[in-house]
Amino acid sequence: MNLRLLFPVIASTLLLICCTGCGSSDAPQQPVEEVTVDLGGGGVDLGAGEPLEMEDSTTAPTGAKKKPVRRFEPITLGSNSSKTGSKKDIPDEQKFDSVLEALKPLQIMLGNWGGITFKKTDGFSSVETLDWVWDLQTNPQQPALVMQADKSRYYENARLTYLTDKQMYQLMITNKDGDKRIYEGDFSVPVAKVEGDADPNILQTTYKLSLSLVDPPNERKHAQITLNQQNNDRYLFEIYDLRGDSVARVDTITTRRKGTSFAKSDSDYGDKTCVISGGLGTSQVNYQGKSFWVCCSGCRKAFDADPEKWIAKHEANKKKAMNQ
Repeated sequence: MNLRLLFPVIASTLLLICCTGCGSSDAPQQPVEEVTVDLGGGGVDLGAGEPLEMEDSTTAPTGAKKKPVRRFEPITLGSNSSKTGSKKDIPDEQKFDSVLEALKPLQIMLGNWGGITFKKTDGFSSVETLDWVWDLQTNPQQPALVMQADKSRYYENARLTYLTDKQMYQLMITNKDGDKRIYEGDFSVPVAKVEGDADPNILQTTYKLSLSLVDPPNERKHAQITLNQQNNDRYLFEIYDLRGDSVARVDTITTRRKGTSFAKSDSDYGDKTCVISGGLGTSQVNYQGKSFWVCCSGCRKAFDADPEKWIAKHEANKKKAMNQ
């Protein structure tokens, strides 16, 4: 047979076989294209704050519907997404009371003080005056003891408060150049009441509050501060540098209260109880013909701003104390 005549028949048969094989399940599958997600910001735009949960695409059959991709919202600390009952959900009023209670042992520092540094400059110790008062208005949920200083080489003002979430104290110091340093810590020596030398009926408050520098981090100079309360009329402001794995004291500011101490041995000051802090009142304020005691200018300002609020809290505290 003439091969030229057979060639068209052979070509048609081969074409028919190839077309039939295209629909066979045994035919090799086309490889699944791999998708690369650029985490550096290029390529696929996933949307801000919406990371995708990736699945293994190599096991998905060709032509199958894609599995819906789940999206997750990022958890923001302090947002409404926090779990109910966490420390961040403490009501404002309860948080205020907790902070105030934690600061009460330290209100022995309220009042006017004079300080002398141990470290001398040009042969002389620096002399400073400072004043501690309550601040109940700058942040109504975060009361604090604040200090304003004059002629200090280390600080212009300071703010001491208690962090309920961390359960530790925080001291923020601002120097004359406006630079801020934040310290956090707790009592290295707990608060105690001891008999005084002059009058055993007047107990003296003692403690050591040790605070370490947290901001700016990794600073070695002035890395720790200790408020060392010696008695009702004297405390030491001790400054330490970090040297190796230990700290070394580089200066001490010895402070003495100006005038006589208004601290007493008990916590019940009778009619002279401060309507806000519960401390011993030193001056009076008036509202609707009735007089109340306050312990410092900070409490006076808070009372003047909202007297009915503080009177109500004061009366509730007195009632609670009577029922105990």
